[in-house]
Amino acid sequence: MREKTVLPHRTASPMPNSQSKINMSDTYTIKVRDRASGKEYTLEVPEDRYILHSGEKQGVELPFSCRNGACTTCAVRVLSGEIYQPEAIGLSPELQRQGYALLCVSYARSDLYVETQDEDEVYELQFGRYFARGKVKAGLPLDED
Repeated sequence: MREKTVLPHRTASPMPNSQSKINMSDTYTIKVRDRASGKEYTLEVPEDRYILHSGEKQGVELPFSCRNGACTTCAVRVLSGEIYQPEAIGLSPELQRQGYALLCVSYARSDLYVETQDEDEVYELQFGRYFARGKVKAGLPLDED
């Protein structure tokens, strides 16, 4: 597989270019390495379909929870290729620039090689700087007196 620059936050249309093909979309080969199981899956995904949904249709069970881009259960690290994820509200722009993506709301823009991530690890990268950084005051802010 030829390696491409990862541009996870580039501006692109989620739908195929209507001038290049009518009623057909490009299909890309997505290789998913599941870190938890050590297995690798190969999917064929149309550019106008979510990667997670296409994988499920092909019998591949990948981690997911919310299906709307708000959590980090389906997070992957893009090792090569281009991905488009305009609805990935569960990932900061910074993490997207670092190559993280959420498969439940991601479209392939080229052949891809991705690796699943530990949900807690990505959550810590996303939110860890905001929590457990100061003293805890008993009763606040939920003091009901």
